[in-house]
Amino acid sequence: MTEPQPLKLMARSKEDIQAMSALLQDALLASGDMQFIPADNSFVLLVNRFCWEGSAEAPQRRLCGLKIGQVEKVQTKGMQRAAQQFYNLLSIAYEKAGNGLIFTFSGGAAIWVQIAGISATLQDVAEAHPSFARPEHE
Repeated sequence: MTEPQPLKLMARSKEDIQAMSALLQDALLASGDMQFIPADNSFVLLVNRFCWEGSAEAPQRRLCGLKIGQVEKVQTKGMQRAAQQFYNLLSIAYEKAGNGLIFTFSGGAAIWVQIAGISATLQDVAEAHPSFARPEHE
């Protein structure tokens, strides 16, 4: 069986964000692996994403970078900055009324990113590695 190719995607529309959300569902984010860079108007995250496109018999994860451009402001809710705190990403949604992206995590944590326009790049940055289990949803 061949390993899926690394992802490298761009998002420029609400539909693109929905596709990225599906690919990043159940990604793990360490609280220290996100940064707002005001000088670059960007927000970057490094997540350990579950490879939904892979085999169900041999589940895998990959380190993946996500860069959001045209960022004006970032706010978090229910997130601790402790280095060993991890969050499980449930979804990313585009909110047109607030012109923002909402990252929703299990346990009620969230990130709101106010943007001037949709501009995001997602790229796998490491080889796939075995995952202990396939995420299950009720």
